[in-house]
Amino acid sequence: MDKTINAIGLMSGTSMDGIDASIIRSDGERNIEIIGDLYLKYDPELKNNLNKITKKINSLEDLKINLDEYQKIEREITIRHSQIALKILREFNTEVNIIGFHGQTILHNPKEKYSIQMGNGKLLSQLLNIDVVYQFRKNDITNGGEGAPLTPIYHHFLKKKLNINKPVLFLNLGGIANYTVSNKDNFFAKDAGPGNCLMDIFIKKTTKKDFDESGNIAKSGKIDTILVNNIIESEIYNSVKKHSLDVKDFDINFVRGMQIEDAMATLNFLTSKIISGNIKKVISENYIIILCGGGRKNQTLVSNLKQLLKNKIYNIDDFKINGDFVESQAFAYLSIRSLYKKNISYPNTTKVNIPVSGGELVKSS
Repeated sequence: MDKTINAIGLMSGTSMDGIDASIIRSDGERNIEIIGDLYLKYDPELKNNLNKITKKINSLEDLKINLDEYQKIEREITIRHSQIALKILREFNTEVNIIGFHGQTILHNPKEKYSIQMGNGKLLSQLLNIDVVYQFRKNDITNGGEGAPLTPIYHHFLKKKLNINKPVLFLNLGGIANYTVSNKDNFFAKDAGPGNCLMDIFIKKTTKKDFDESGNIAKSGKIDTILVNNIIESEIYNSVKKHSLDVKDFDINFVRGMQIEDAMATLNFLTSKIISGNIKKVISENYIIILCGGGRKNQTLVSNLKQLLKNKIYNIDDFKINGDFVESQAFAYLSIRSLYKKNISYPNTTKVNIPVSGGELVKSS
Protein backbone atom coordinates (compact mmCIF):
# COMPACT_ATOMS: atom_id res chain seq x y z
CA MET A 1 0.00 0.00 0.00
CA ASP A 2 1.40 3.38 -1.07
CA LYS A 3 1.55 5.69 1.94
CA THR A 4 3.01 8.64 0.02
CA ILE A 5 1.12 11.86 0.82
CA ASN A 6 1.57 15.64 0.51
CA ALA A 7 2.42 17.76 3.55
CA ILE A 8 3.16 21.39 4.36
CA GLY A 9 5.87 22.25 6.86
CA LEU A 10 5.72 25.64 8.62
CA MET A 11 8.77 26.90 10.50
CA SER A 12 9.58 30.17 12.25
CA GLY A 13 13.10 30.30 13.64
CA THR A 14 14.68 32.05 16.61
CA SER A 15 15.53 35.09 14.44
CA MET A 16 11.75 35.77 14.45
CA ASP A 17 11.91 37.39 11.03
CA GLY A 18 9.15 35.42 9.35
CA ILE A 19 7.80 32.02 8.31
CA ASP A 20 9.33 29.40 6.01
CA ALA A 21 6.84 27.12 4.28
CA SER A 22 7.50 23.98 2.24
CA ILE A 23 5.41 21.37 0.50
CA ILE A 24 6.87 17.88 0.19
CA ARG A 25 5.55 14.54 -0.97
CA SER A 26 6.75 11.59 1.08
CA ASP A 27 5.96 8.29 2.76
CA GLY A 28 7.93 9.37 5.85
CA GLU A 29 10.85 7.21 4.72
CA ARG A 30 13.33 7.48 1.83
CA ASN A 31 10.72 8.60 -0.70
CA ILE A 32 11.03 12.41 -0.58
CA GLU A 33 9.96 14.87 -3.29
CA ILE A 34 10.30 18.59 -2.62
CA ILE A 35 7.41 20.35 -4.39
CA GLY A 36 8.05 23.96 -3.40
CA ASP A 37 9.10 26.53 -0.82
CA LEU A 38 7.89 30.00 0.16
CA TYR A 39 8.78 32.70 2.71
CA LEU A 40 6.56 35.25 4.49
CA LYS A 41 8.24 38.13 6.30
CA TYR A 42 6.71 39.32 9.58
CA ASP A 43 5.63 42.94 9.63
CA PRO A 44 7.68 45.19 12.00
CA GLU A 45 4.90 45.49 14.60
CA LEU A 46 4.42 41.73 14.94
CA LYS A 47 8.17 41.16 15.05
CA ASN A 48 8.51 43.80 17.76
CA ASN A 49 5.66 42.25 19.79
CA LEU A 50 7.25 38.81 19.49
CA ASN A 51 10.60 40.08 20.72
CA LYS A 52 8.92 41.84 23.66
CA ILE A 53 6.94 38.79 24.80
CA THR A 54 10.01 36.55 24.47
CA LYS A 55 11.97 38.85 26.78
CA LYS A 56 9.11 38.78 29.31
CA ILE A 57 8.80 34.99 29.46
CA ASN A 58 11.67 33.23 31.23
CA SER A 59 9.59 30.64 33.11
CA LEU A 60 6.14 29.03 33.20
CA GLU A 61 5.19 31.52 35.91
CA ASP A 62 6.03 34.37 33.53
CA LEU A 63 3.76 32.73 30.95
CA LYS A 64 0.85 32.74 33.43
CA ILE A 65 1.46 36.41 34.28
CA ASN A 66 1.57 37.44 30.60
CA LEU A 67 -1.01 34.93 29.33
CA ASP A 68 -3.45 37.44 27.80
CA GLU A 69 -0.70 39.18 25.84
CA TYR A 70 0.80 35.81 24.86
CA GLN A 71 -2.53 34.45 23.55
CA LYS A 72 -3.20 37.63 21.56
CA ILE A 73 0.17 37.37 19.80
CA GLU A 74 -0.25 33.60 19.40
CA ARG A 75 -3.54 34.16 17.56
CA GLU A 76 -1.88 36.66 15.22
CA ILE A 77 1.08 34.31 14.62
CA THR A 78 -1.31 31.46 13.81
CA ILE A 79 -3.27 33.60 11.34
CA ARG A 80 0.01 34.54 9.60
CA HIS A 81 0.85 30.83 9.32
CA SER A 82 -2.56 30.17 7.76
CA GLN A 83 -1.94 32.96 5.24
CA ILE A 84 1.36 31.55 3.99
CA ALA A 85 -0.13 28.04 3.91
CA LEU A 86 -2.91 29.25 1.60
CA LYS A 87 -0.40 31.16 -0.51
CA ILE A 88 1.92 28.20 -1.05
CA LEU A 89 -1.02 25.92 -1.88
CA ARG A 90 -2.16 28.40 -4.55
CA GLU A 91 1.35 29.02 -5.89
CA PHE A 92 2.10 25.33 -6.42
CA ASN A 93 -1.49 24.42 -7.29
CA THR A 94 -1.64 21.40 -5.04
CA GLU A 95 -3.52 19.88 -2.13
CA VAL A 96 -2.05 18.49 1.08
CA ASN A 97 -3.13 15.86 3.60
CA ILE A 98 -1.36 17.24 6.68
CA ILE A 99 0.44 20.32 8.05
CA GLY A 100 3.48 20.19 10.30
CA PHE A 101 3.28 23.32 12.46
CA HIS A 102 6.48 24.00 14.41
CA GLY A 103 5.34 27.31 15.89
CA GLN A 104 7.52 30.04 17.33
CA THR A 105 9.94 29.04 20.09
CA ILE A 106 9.49 31.38 23.06
CA LEU A 107 11.45 29.42 25.65
CA HIS A 108 13.13 26.02 25.50
CA ASN A 109 13.83 24.54 28.94
CA PRO A 110 14.01 20.72 28.81
CA LYS A 111 15.73 20.63 32.20
CA GLU A 112 12.45 21.82 33.74
CA LYS A 113 10.50 19.52 31.39
CA TYR A 114 8.94 22.10 29.07
CA SER A 115 9.39 23.93 25.76
CA ILE A 116 7.07 26.82 24.88
CA GLN A 117 6.21 26.77 21.17
CA MET A 118 3.80 29.60 20.33
CA GLY A 119 1.10 28.53 17.88
CA ASN A 120 -2.52 27.38 18.11
CA GLY A 121 -2.83 24.11 16.19
CA LYS A 122 -6.59 23.93 16.62
CA LEU A 123 -7.10 27.42 15.20
CA LEU A 124 -4.77 26.71 12.27
CA SER A 125 -6.71 23.55 11.42
CA GLN A 126 -10.02 25.45 11.60
CA LEU A 127 -8.73 28.27 9.39
CA LEU A 128 -7.43 25.90 6.69
CA ASN A 129 -9.74 22.89 7.12
CA ILE A 130 -6.66 20.65 7.04
CA ASP A 131 -5.33 18.26 9.70
CA VAL A 132 -2.46 19.76 11.72
CA VAL A 133 0.35 18.21 13.76
CA TYR A 134 1.99 20.51 16.31
CA GLN A 135 3.76 20.42 19.72
CA PHE A 136 6.46 18.18 18.23
CA ARG A 137 8.81 18.50 21.22
CA LYS A 138 6.35 17.58 23.99
CA ASN A 139 6.42 13.77 23.86
CA ASP A 140 10.19 13.71 23.58
CA ILE A 141 10.61 15.87 26.70
CA THR A 142 7.99 13.79 28.57
CA ASN A 143 10.13 10.73 27.84
CA GLY A 144 13.35 12.22 29.17
CA GLY A 145 14.57 13.87 25.97
CA GLU A 146 15.69 17.45 25.39
CA GLY A 147 13.16 18.13 22.63
CA ALA A 148 15.87 19.10 20.14
CA PRO A 149 17.20 18.78 17.56
CA LEU A 150 14.29 17.18 15.70
CA THR A 151 15.50 17.51 12.09
CA PRO A 152 18.10 14.65 12.13
CA ILE A 153 15.77 11.93 10.85
CA TYR A 154 15.03 14.16 7.81
CA HIS A 155 18.74 14.90 7.28
CA HIS A 156 19.47 11.17 7.43
CA PHE A 157 16.93 10.28 4.75
CA LEU A 158 17.86 13.36 2.70
CA LYS A 159 21.39 11.94 2.48
CA LYS A 160 19.91 8.71 1.10
CA LYS A 161 17.73 10.64 -1.37
CA LEU A 162 20.79 12.54 -2.63
CA ASN A 163 22.76 9.27 -2.94
CA ILE A 164 25.72 10.66 -1.00
CA ASN A 165 28.03 7.73 -0.31
CA LYS A 166 30.50 9.51 1.98
CA PRO A 167 29.86 10.02 5.70
CA VAL A 168 28.20 13.42 6.21
CA LEU A 169 27.74 16.03 8.90
CA PHE A 170 24.78 18.31 8.17
CA LEU A 171 25.40 21.63 9.93
CA ASN A 172 22.32 23.82 10.36
CA LEU A 173 23.34 27.43 11.01
CA GLY A 174 20.14 28.92 12.38
CA GLY A 175 19.84 31.05 15.52
CA ILE A 176 21.31 28.00 17.26
CA ALA A 177 23.71 25.74 15.35
CA ASN A 178 22.98 22.02 15.35
CA TYR A 179 24.39 19.08 13.47
CA THR A 180 23.38 15.64 12.27
CA VAL A 181 26.07 13.05 11.64
CA SER A 182 24.97 10.40 9.14
CA ASN A 183 27.06 7.38 8.13
CA LYS A 184 25.43 4.39 6.40
CA ASP A 185 22.43 3.45 8.60
CA ASN A 186 23.65 5.23 11.72
CA PHE A 187 23.02 8.83 12.70
CA PHE A 188 23.28 11.03 15.76
CA ALA A 189 22.79 14.71 16.51
CA LYS A 190 23.39 17.56 18.94
CA ASP A 191 23.26 21.33 19.18
CA ALA A 192 26.73 22.65 18.36
CA GLY A 193 26.58 26.11 19.95
CA PRO A 194 25.34 29.56 18.96
CA GLY A 195 24.62 29.99 15.27
CA ASN A 196 23.53 33.46 14.20
CA CYS A 197 22.07 34.48 17.58
CA LEU A 198 25.06 36.28 19.15
CA MET A 199 25.68 38.33 16.02
CA ASP A 200 21.99 39.04 15.45
CA ILE A 201 21.40 40.16 19.06
CA PHE A 202 24.36 42.53 18.94
CA ILE A 203 23.62 44.03 15.52
CA LYS A 204 19.98 44.67 16.48
CA LYS A 205 21.07 46.41 19.69
CA THR A 206 23.65 48.67 18.04
CA THR A 207 22.29 49.37 14.53
CA LYS A 208 19.00 49.37 12.62
CA LYS A 209 19.98 46.14 10.87
CA ASP A 210 18.50 42.72 11.63
CA PHE A 211 21.65 40.81 10.68
CA ASP A 212 25.12 41.21 9.20
CA GLU A 213 24.50 40.57 5.51
CA SER A 214 27.14 38.20 4.09
CA GLY A 215 29.19 38.85 7.26
CA ASN A 216 30.49 42.09 5.73
CA ILE A 217 30.61 44.02 9.02
CA ALA A 218 32.45 41.18 10.76
CA LYS A 219 34.87 40.97 7.83
CA SER A 220 35.86 44.62 8.29
CA GLY A 221 36.60 44.28 12.03
CA LYS A 222 39.49 42.99 14.11
CA ILE A 223 39.08 39.78 16.11
CA ASP A 224 40.01 39.91 19.79
CA THR A 225 41.42 36.36 19.90
CA ILE A 226 42.51 36.66 23.54
CA LEU A 227 38.94 37.53 24.54
CA VAL A 228 37.57 34.65 22.45
CA ASN A 229 39.89 32.13 24.11
CA ASN A 230 39.08 33.48 27.58
CA ILE A 231 35.35 33.25 26.91
CA ILE A 232 35.57 29.67 25.68
CA GLU A 233 37.59 28.66 28.73
CA SER A 234 35.34 30.51 31.18
CA GLU A 235 32.29 29.32 33.09
CA ILE A 236 30.11 31.77 31.13
CA TYR A 237 29.95 29.46 28.13
CA ASN A 238 29.62 26.16 29.92
CA SER A 239 26.08 26.08 28.49
CA VAL A 240 27.55 24.97 25.15
CA LYS A 241 28.21 21.61 26.79
CA LYS A 242 24.46 21.05 27.03
CA HIS A 243 22.79 18.78 24.47
CA SER A 244 20.15 21.29 23.36
CA LEU A 245 20.40 25.05 23.61
CA ASP A 246 18.23 28.13 23.78
CA VAL A 247 19.14 31.64 22.64
CA LYS A 248 18.74 32.75 26.26
CA ASP A 249 21.67 30.50 27.23
CA PHE A 250 24.05 33.08 25.81
CA ASP A 251 25.25 36.53 26.87
CA ILE A 252 27.07 39.17 24.78
CA ASN A 253 28.00 41.62 27.54
CA PHE A 254 31.68 40.81 27.07
CA VAL A 255 31.76 42.83 23.80
CA ARG A 256 30.15 45.89 25.37
CA GLY A 257 32.11 49.05 24.55
CA MET A 258 33.88 47.58 21.52
CA GLN A 259 33.67 49.13 18.06
CA ILE A 260 30.76 47.58 16.15
CA GLU A 261 33.03 46.06 13.48
CA ASP A 262 35.43 44.58 16.05
CA ALA A 263 32.59 43.23 18.18
CA MET A 264 30.99 41.56 15.16
CA ALA A 265 34.33 40.10 14.05
CA THR A 266 34.90 38.74 17.56
CA LEU A 267 31.38 37.31 17.90
CA ASN A 268 31.63 35.75 14.44
CA PHE A 269 34.94 34.08 15.25
CA LEU A 270 33.75 32.99 18.69
CA THR A 271 30.70 31.36 17.09
CA SER A 272 32.81 29.52 14.52
CA LYS A 273 35.34 28.44 17.16
CA ILE A 274 32.65 26.94 19.43
CA ILE A 275 30.96 25.15 16.50
CA SER A 276 34.20 23.82 15.00
CA GLY A 277 35.48 22.70 18.41
CA ASN A 278 32.33 20.66 19.00
CA ILE A 279 32.40 19.21 15.49
CA LYS A 280 36.02 18.05 15.86
CA LYS A 281 34.95 16.00 18.87
CA VAL A 282 32.57 13.85 16.82
CA ILE A 283 33.89 13.42 13.25
CA SER A 284 37.16 12.77 11.43
CA GLU A 285 38.47 14.70 8.42
CA ASN A 286 37.04 12.18 5.90
CA TYR A 287 33.49 13.39 6.62
CA ILE A 288 32.04 16.04 4.35
CA ILE A 289 30.12 18.92 5.94
CA ILE A 290 26.94 20.25 4.33
CA LEU A 291 25.73 23.68 5.46
CA CYS A 292 22.03 24.55 5.83
CA GLY A 293 20.21 27.56 7.33
CA GLY A 294 20.65 31.32 7.04
CA GLY A 295 24.16 31.32 8.50
CA ARG A 296 25.50 29.57 5.39
CA LYS A 297 25.15 32.96 3.63
CA ASN A 298 27.45 34.63 6.17
CA GLN A 299 30.65 34.38 4.15
CA THR A 300 32.82 35.44 7.09
CA LEU A 301 31.35 32.73 9.32
CA VAL A 302 31.81 30.11 6.59
CA SER A 303 35.37 31.33 5.94
CA ASN A 304 36.17 31.02 9.67
CA LEU A 305 34.71 27.49 9.75
CA LYS A 306 36.77 26.49 6.70
CA GLN A 307 39.86 27.88 8.38
CA LEU A 308 39.20 25.95 11.61
CA LEU A 309 38.04 22.66 10.04
CA LYS A 310 39.95 20.50 7.55
CA ASN A 311 36.82 18.82 6.18
CA LYS A 312 35.41 19.59 2.74
CA ILE A 313 32.51 22.00 3.27
CA TYR A 314 29.58 22.39 0.85
CA ASN A 315 26.34 24.37 0.79
CA ILE A 316 23.27 22.16 0.53
CA ASP A 317 22.32 24.40 -2.41
CA ASP A 318 25.16 22.64 -4.31
CA PHE A 319 22.87 19.58 -4.23
CA LYS A 320 19.92 21.52 -5.75
CA ILE A 321 18.16 22.00 -2.39
CA ASN A 322 17.38 25.49 -1.08
CA GLY A 323 19.22 25.74 2.24
CA ASP A 324 16.77 28.32 3.58
CA PHE A 325 13.98 25.74 3.74
CA VAL A 326 15.50 22.51 5.03
CA GLU A 327 13.85 22.94 8.45
CA SER A 328 10.38 23.69 7.04
CA GLN A 329 10.77 20.65 4.76
CA ALA A 330 11.79 18.65 7.82
CA PHE A 331 8.62 19.56 9.72
CA ALA A 332 6.49 18.57 6.74
CA TYR A 333 8.36 15.24 6.80
CA LEU A 334 7.96 14.91 10.58
CA SER A 335 4.20 15.50 10.30
CA ILE A 336 3.96 12.50 7.96
CA ARG A 337 6.02 10.34 10.31
CA SER A 338 3.87 11.52 13.22
CA LEU A 339 0.68 10.67 11.33
CA TYR A 340 2.00 7.15 10.69
CA LYS A 341 3.20 6.80 14.31
CA LYS A 342 6.81 6.52 13.17
CA ASN A 343 9.60 7.62 15.49
CA ILE A 344 10.83 11.20 15.12
CA SER A 345 13.40 11.36 17.93
CA TYR A 346 15.96 8.94 19.30
CA PRO A 347 18.35 8.54 22.24
CA ASN A 348 21.20 9.50 19.90
CA THR A 349 19.48 12.70 18.69
CA THR A 350 17.64 14.19 21.70
CA LYS A 351 18.75 11.88 24.54
CA VAL A 352 15.19 10.61 24.88
CA ASN A 353 14.94 7.35 26.88
CA ILE A 354 13.59 5.32 23.96
CA PRO A 355 12.81 6.13 20.30
CA VAL A 356 9.45 7.93 20.20
CA SER A 357 7.02 9.51 17.81
CA GLY A 358 5.69 12.94 18.65
CA GLY A 359 3.34 15.76 17.80
CA GLU A 360 -0.31 16.28 18.63
CA LEU A 361 -2.77 15.68 15.80
CA VAL A 362 -5.69 18.07 15.31
CA LYS A 363 -8.32 16.69 12.95
CA SER A 364 -10.07 19.25 10.73
CA SER A 365 -13.41 17.48 10.99
